[in-house]
Amino acid sequence: MLDGLAPPRRIALAFTVASFLGLSTWELARPATNPYMDMSRTFTDHFSHMNAARLFCRFGTDVWRKPLLDLLPRPTPAEREALPDEVKRCHDCLFVAPGWSKPIVQSWPQVVRFYPPGDMVLTAPVAALYHFTSLSLADANRLLLVLFLAAAHVGIFLILDGILTAPPPVRYASLVAGFLGVNVILRFTLEGFYDGAVVAPLLLSWRYLGERRGLASWVAFCAAVFIHFRALYYVPWAIAAVALVVRQRSWRTWRGRDWTAAFAGALMAAASLGALFLAMPGLVAFRHFTSPVLVARWHVDPAALATSAMIWGVAAFAFLWARSRIDLAVLGWLGFILTQVRQSLAWYPVAAVPWMVAPPRPGHPERAPLVVGARVLVFLLLALYIHADPPHEVDTILPTWVLRLLRA
Repeated sequence: MLDGLAPPRRIALAFTVASFLGLSTWELARPATNPYMDMSRTFTDHFSHMNAARLFCRFGTDVWRKPLLDLLPRPTPAEREALPDEVKRCHDCLFVAPGWSKPIVQSWPQVVRFYPPGDMVLTAPVAALYHFTSLSLADANRLLLVLFLAAAHVGIFLILDGILTAPPPVRYASLVAGFLGVNVILRFTLEGFYDGAVVAPLLLSWRYLGERRGLASWVAFCAAVFIHFRALYYVPWAIAAVALVVRQRSWRTWRGRDWTAAFAGALMAAASLGALFLAMPGLVAFRHFTSPVLVARWHVDPAALATSAMIWGVAAFAFLWARSRIDLAVLGWLGFILTQVRQSLAWYPVAAVPWMVAPPRPGHPERAPLVVGARVLVFLLLALYIHADPPHEVDTILPTWVLRLLRA
């Protein structure tokens, strides 16, 4: 099978497989000194997704309408004493569900669920194993992290494949973007965040758009939105995909599988947007970890807005010079989103990786390296300023997290 692959694609596949096997073997084999099995020093969330899947089976859409504090009680001192030590590490995360033998361990209990249904679908197999078998929390967390690594590595393969098969000018210009993208994906996946799972469907959406497969591009975008709300950064890609379908009048030649795909995409988008609609009142009321570029009646940071506007202006000029209208649209839409979203945390730049590494298609192909450079500039602003976590921000752009991996 590998004989039919071009050499660049073989290199991408070999690196991806070696990385996944190495990291997943390390995760499965290392001692369970940390029952959450992650490398995070502050926040992490993999066990929350698994427990949200369990909670959804009990409370349905209330997980997006009511915080966990309003759904379940905390354990009494006697109940807590009877629980395994491994579930007690996060004091604020522990809850009990009457009739269930295993407790709920979920972070952010004071806010409604701020993820779409796809995170629960992704973790449902491990949630079922944990709920119905004697699987320990530590081993469930191992499996969750391997699952997240698998999803992230699909995206990493598409990153490498897109870069290595691109024309030489784009390939060389994209090396820094590829390094930054792979680094931030691996760092936060190993810390317990599933955000890397959104990279693959978004890159597929971009690839299909370039192949003028509007329906496939739109369905891939809908799958990304079903997995993570921050896929909404890429609404301009979805608009371009729909516009392509309309211009080509593609529906006239659709067969049964095409209509099925269109219906599945619409269903995923509706489920995700419905969850966002239900969660929005609770999200608006949550004002911790405020973004420096949020523009609201109660928050304006002129210095942060001026710094960001300067970088945005440089990137906009580059996209205009290269006649890359799609990048200009993404830049404008992203700027609007960032001024509206209240929270800002260190792992948010993962969502910008697909845009940063997507092979550009500007009106002036010879200026494609300029497009890549402008995207990298915006990513660095996100990683080092807007979403920066001051104690560890260098981990987002340099693989210093490998030292923590070796010590974990």
